[in-house]
Amino acid sequence: MQHATLLALALAIALPACATAAADPDKAPKAPPPAEACKPGGKVVFEIDHRVEPGVAQPTSTLKLFAGGAWTRDATGADGKPQPPTTGCVAAPDYKQLADAIHAAPWKISNARVHCMAMSPQFTEFRVDGKVVFTQKLCSGQSLDDKSRAALDRAIAQLEPPAAPPAPAQQPPPAKAP
Repeated sequence: MQHATLLALALAIALPACATAAADPDKAPKAPPPAEACKPGGKVVFEIDHRVEPGVAQPTSTLKLFAGGAWTRDATGADGKPQPPTTGCVAAPDYKQLADAIHAAPWKISNARVHCMAMSPQFTEFRVDGKVVFTQKLCSGQSLDDKSRAALDRAIAQLEPPAAPPAPAQQPPPAKAP
């Protein structure tokens, strides 16, 4: 009996306090304000265009990094149908370092005297402030200076991280020896 009385007394005290907090928003615990999200728009600082030769049915995509760190990725499947766009943000310190490196790169292209003759319908254009600074093609014989290559590799790693490797195939358990 005494146990039931204590429980009833505890409920009598707790329930009105909860109801008051729910009814009065000033007394309810407050959630932290949502973080201000960066929004795509304005000047495009850097762009990666995965393209194909006209008439080739392969997927394409365009990734744009906007001033301030927002990015968008628009893709088209091999069937020519648009894929759902994706967006994100680069943290402010990382964006500044990335933008500084991209703008400081000289974007000097060297042409090899000898190169392979293989061809692919796929190629990638890289743009800085709207201007194509390098087109990467299979066996083109073109290469970037070291500073530009480092800036480009950093941008690719930050904006287009490699896809997760496929899960290993399930192997049947080893047969037990008789």
